[in-house]
Amino acid sequence: MKKIGLSLAVLGLSVGLAACGNTNNQSQSGQSESATKTTASRASSKASHSSRQATSTANAPAASNSQSAATSQAPQDATTLGYRVFYTYLLQNGSPADIQTALEQHQLANIDVTDVSGKNVTSNYGKGVTDVFPAHTYTVSGTPLAAGTVTYQVIDENTVRVFAVPSHFQDQRWGTDHAWAQAQADAYMHHPTIMKVQTPSAQLLDLMKTTRDF
Repeated sequence: MKKIGLSLAVLGLSVGLAACGNTNNQSQSGQSESATKTTASRASSKASHSSRQATSTANAPAASNSQSAATSQAPQDATTLGYRVFYTYLLQNGSPADIQTALEQHQLANIDVTDVSGKNVTSNYGKGVTDVFPAHTYTVSGTPLAAGTVTYQVIDENTVRVFAVPSHFQDQRWGTDHAWAQAQADAYMHHPTIMKVQTPSAQLLDLMKTTRDF
């Protein structure tokens, strides 16, 4: 009987150990499955985040390129625009050939472009006239002055606003008659004309830039 009892005790212990082993295996299996699900979830989240970043990056260059295109064009220099204005003015009373001949024979020289922004609209000849030229206003003239003088305000690189300012203030009333002088100044400052600026050939433009008095 003692042998039978001992055998049953050993058998019970073996069954208990086997049951514990199964429980541990099931626990480890559950933990492994949970870890696998967590890893898969994190991988999916990371992939989704990477996709959003790729979409954002793909859209970014378009705005950058648009801004670059909007600011890439530099304004034209005032002197070159002044030569173009004078060329257009002369062209209205002649032809490109006439202008080139006059420059080559030095009948026209020293083409000067002067910024007159903020200066008196009558060159201080007008008694009591205190009006001044607006910003971005220039005068271009050649030697001799009989060739003409153009006073203009820049609108853009192909358009200017021309004020019919006299090249000489010879009338004595500029210095003696305040009302008359003011009326004359108002007439040309309040009623400018719009000029579309033309461009001479590269050769003629270079001649205009380099011609000097001899």
